[in-house]
Amino acid sequence: MLKDRYSALSNMERRVFWIVLLMAVLLGIFASAVFDTLLDAPNLQYALVNAIPGSLSILSLVCAGLIFFGRAKQASWIILIGALTGLLVVSSQAEGYGFPSAFILLAITLFVPLQILKGESALTALGVGIAGTISIILLDTFWTGIRVPALAEDVIATRLASVVLGLMLVAAVIFQYRNLSIRPKLLILALGTGLVSIVVVASFLTYFTQQAFRQETQKALFSAAHHTVDEIDLYVDYNTYKLTADAQIPDIIDFLKASSEEQEATKADMLALLNALAQSDSINIGSYALLNRQGIDLVDTFTSDMGMDKSDRDYFLVPLTKGTTIVTPVRSSPGSLEKSFYIGTPIYDENGSILGVLRVRFRSSLLDDIIVKNNSFAGQASYGILLDEHNIVLSHGINPEWVSHTLVKPDQHTFNLLSVQARTSNFTIENIALGMPDFSQNLLALSRTNPFFSGMDAAWGEPVEVSVARSRRTLWKVAFVQPRAIALEAVTANRRIIVLITLITGIFVALAGFVVARSIIDPISSLAATAEQIAAGDLSSRAKVNTRDEINTLAEAFNHMTNRLKDTLSGLESRVAERTADLEMARLLSERRAQELQSISDVSRIISSEQKLETLLALITRLVSEKFDFYHVGIFLLDSTHQYAVLQAANSEGGQKMLARGHRLEAGQMGIVGNVARSGEPRITLDVGTDAVYFDNPDLPLTRSEMALPLHVRGETIGVLDVQSTKPAAFIENDIKTLSILADQISIAIDNARLFGQNKQALDEVQSLYNQYLRQEWKTFIQNRLKIGYIQSMASGKPLEFRVESDEIKRTLQNGQIVVTGPNEKSLPSVSVPIMLRGQIIGVLNIKAPTKDRRWNQDEINLAQVISDRLALALDNARLLFESQRQTAKEQKIGEVTAKIGASINMRNVLQTAVEELGRALPGSEVVIQFQNNGKQE
Repeated sequence: MLKDRYSALSNMERRVFWIVLLMAVLLGIFASAVFDTLLDAPNLQYALVNAIPGSLSILSLVCAGLIFFGRAKQASWIILIGALTGLLVVSSQAEGYGFPSAFILLAITLFVPLQILKGESALTALGVGIAGTISIILLDTFWTGIRVPALAEDVIATRLASVVLGLMLVAAVIFQYRNLSIRPKLLILALGTGLVSIVVVASFLTYFTQQAFRQETQKALFSAAHHTVDEIDLYVDYNTYKLTADAQIPDIIDFLKASSEEQEATKADMLALLNALAQSDSINIGSYALLNRQGIDLVDTFTSDMGMDKSDRDYFLVPLTKGTTIVTPVRSSPGSLEKSFYIGTPIYDENGSILGVLRVRFRSSLLDDIIVKNNSFAGQASYGILLDEHNIVLSHGINPEWVSHTLVKPDQHTFNLLSVQARTSNFTIENIALGMPDFSQNLLALSRTNPFFSGMDAAWGEPVEVSVARSRRTLWKVAFVQPRAIALEAVTANRRIIVLITLITGIFVALAGFVVARSIIDPISSLAATAEQIAAGDLSSRAKVNTRDEINTLAEAFNHMTNRLKDTLSGLESRVAERTADLEMARLLSERRAQELQSISDVSRIISSEQKLETLLALITRLVSEKFDFYHVGIFLLDSTHQYAVLQAANSEGGQKMLARGHRLEAGQMGIVGNVARSGEPRITLDVGTDAVYFDNPDLPLTRSEMALPLHVRGETIGVLDVQSTKPAAFIENDIKTLSILADQISIAIDNARLFGQNKQALDEVQSLYNQYLRQEWKTFIQNRLKIGYIQSMASGKPLEFRVESDEIKRTLQNGQIVVTGPNEKSLPSVSVPIMLRGQIIGVLNIKAPTKDRRWNQDEINLAQVISDRLALALDNARLLFESQRQTAKEQKIGEVTAKIGASINMRNVLQTAVEELGRALPGSEVVIQFQNNGKQE
C-alpha cells in the first residue's frame, strides 16, 4: 500500500518529500544535541529556545507525511508558517542564530512552497519567505532584550546546517536551471551575482571589523587584569620586604635569645614594639606576632592568642623548615568571620640559625579595596574577580556575596581540606558552589598566548568577555570581566550599520534586477503571445515592440515571416484537400489491412488446435470464406508425383461437386491454380473473362476475380489456396502480401496435421508390435512354468499346479473388468480383479470372503485394484529378471565351451572337445559334427 502511495506521487512531490524528511532528520539531530540543555534549563526562556529544534523536527515529519498522502499544498503552508514562527522566536530569544535562521527560512521557502505552489500562491509564499528572512535579520541585529547566550558548538552546528542547505539550494538551482523560463533565469543571474557579492563583502567586512574590535576589548580586559594583580603583588611584595626587615630588629633577636624569665620581664616592651610596627598600616594589619622555635605565640598584638601553640600553622612551618617567607591563602580569622591572610618570615641570629618566626595577619578587605578600586578600568561595567588556586572567590568587584564560594562543587576530600584550613566560612558542600562549570573549564584551558574566553554560565546573568592574569607572588589570579553587550557594543553598532546597508543595497539590487529582467522579458513575452495567436490560426496578428534593440529586429523579421506564411498558406488549401483525400484512402486501406490481419490471427488461432487433416482442410475453407467474405475457397494439394493439384476441401456448393468427382488440375497446364502449383508464385486474375490463364469452371459460374496463393513448407510447394470473388477487380497487389501470411499459417497447420497423422500411425504400429511381443513372451513364460499361480487361505498357502475355474474368473479374463459377486449356494462372495500389464491381461487376482454375509465396499475394491496394478509390474519385473538370468547362464555356458575348444590346437582334439562339451551342455543328446567338401558330406 505504501509503495503504491509513493508511486502515485509526482517527481516534484517525491523530491520535496525527501527534502522535508532530510530537514526533519537534521533538526532532530540538532534537537538531540541540545536535549540535555533543555532538561537542565534554568528558566522558561532557556527551555523555549532549546525546544524549538525538536518542535520544528516534529513539524517537518508531519509535513512529510502530508506530502506522502497527497496533501502537499497544506504541508507547504504549514512548514513555511511554522518555520517562520519558530525561527523568529529563536532569533528574539537566543544569540548567534539570526543569520543561520534567516538562511534556513529562505532555503525552506525555495525548497518547499515555491516547488509545490503555482501562480499567485507561489508569489505569496515567496513574499512571506523573503519578508520573514528580512524580519529575522533585522530582529537579530536590532533586538535589545535579554537573550539566551548561544553555546559555541550549537552555533557551529547551526551554521553547518545552513551550509548544507546552501549547497542543496545551489545544487537544486543548477539542476533545474535549464528547465526554468527566461524570467527566473535572469532574476537568478541578477540576484545571484549582485546579492552574493554584497553578502560576501559584507560578511568579510563584518568579520574583520568584529575581530579588530574584539581584540581591542580583549587587550583592555587583559591590561585591567594585569594592573589589578600587579597592585596586589606590589602590596604583598612591600609587606614581605618590610616584614623581612622587621625580623632583623636586634631587640626581637635578643628577645628570642633570652631566657624565659628575661622574656617575661621584657614582654611588655616587645608588645609595644610589635604594636608600633602594626601602626604602619593599622587599617589592613590585623595583628603582629612573634613565635619561638616551638611554635608558641610569645608576643601577639592580638593578645588573646599569646601563649597558644601554633606549631601546626603554615605561616610557622614553612619559614621554620624551609627558611623562606610565606604568603598564606585567605582564611577566616580566629573567633570572627573576618577574612585574613598571613605573611610569615624566619628570624635568624648572627650565626644564621633560625630563632623563630615573625608573622603578620592582613585583613582581606585590602584585597576588596584593590578589586573595587579597579572597577571600570577596562571600560563601562567592567570589574575584577580575585580567585585562589582552588577557584574560591576571594574578592568580587560588584558581587561580594560570591566571596568564599567555589565555581563548581568540590569533591568531599577537597571540601574537608578547605574546611580544616578555615577557607570555606560556614558553607556546606551543597551550597558552596556558584554553578559555573564553563568558567571553571575555561580557567583550566587558559594559556599565556590566549588568556581570554567568553563566559556563558547562567550565574553571569548575561554573556560576558573575560581575561585572566596570574599573580607572580601568590597562587591568586584576577579575572577581569565585562558584559559582552557592552564589551562588543562597538562591534554590535558596526554590525547593525553593515546589515542595514547590506539589506538596503540588496533590495535595490533586487529591484534593479527585477526591472532589467522585466525590460527584457516583456518584449519577449509580447512576441511569444503573438506567436501563440498565429499558431492558433490568427494570421493577422503582428508583433509590436517599442525598443530599438535586437528584439525589435527579431519582431520585424517575425512579422515578415508571418506575411510570407499567410501567402503560402493560401495556396496550400487545395493541396491540403488533395492530401486529405489521399489520407482518407490510406486510412481505409489501413483499416482494411488491420481487419484482414485480425481475421488471419483468428483463423490461425482456430486451425492451430485441429490435428486431423480432413477436418482441418474443411475448417480452413469455411473460416476463410466467413472471415473474408469470399464466394469460393478451395485447397489443392499436390500428389506424390507433383504432377497434379488435387482439390482436397472447398466451401461452396460448386466446390462440393468438384470434390465429389475428384477434381484435379495438371500442374502448369490448366488455370491459375495449375500455374501457381508449378511456379510457386502467387497470381491474381482481376477479370476472369479477359485473363488468358483462367480456366472456365462451370461449377463456379459467378466467379469474376480470382487469386491463387502457393502453400510452401520448408521451401517446397505442397499445394495452392484458391479464393474467388463475385466482384471484378476484388484483389490488389497488397492483398497478396496480406493473404500470403494466411497461406503460410495454413501451410504450417497442414504440415503439422500430416506429421501428427504419421506419428500417430507409427505409434499405433509400435504399440501393436509391443503388445504382440508382450503376449508372446508371457505365453512362453507361462508354458515353461510348472506352477501357474498361488493360493493363500487363512490356514496356509501353496503354489497352483492346475487352473482354478470359476464364472467370475472367466468373465474377468474375457472383458478385463472387475467382477464382484455376492453370496450364493455354490460359492462365497468374491472379487476378481484382472492383472493388467500395458493393456494385456496376464492373470487374475481372485479374493473370496471368509463368510457368506460379507459385503465388499468400494474402498476394498479400490485397494484390490491398486494391489493388482502393483502386482502386474512386480510380475513383469520378475519375468524380466528370470529371462536376464537365463540369458546370462546361456552366455556363460557358451563362453565356457568356447574357452575349452579354443584351448586345443589339434583338429581332432578340437572336434572331440566340442562334442564332449555340447554333450554335457545338452544331456541325453546325440552330438555329431560333419564336414562338407565340394558340396559333398564327409
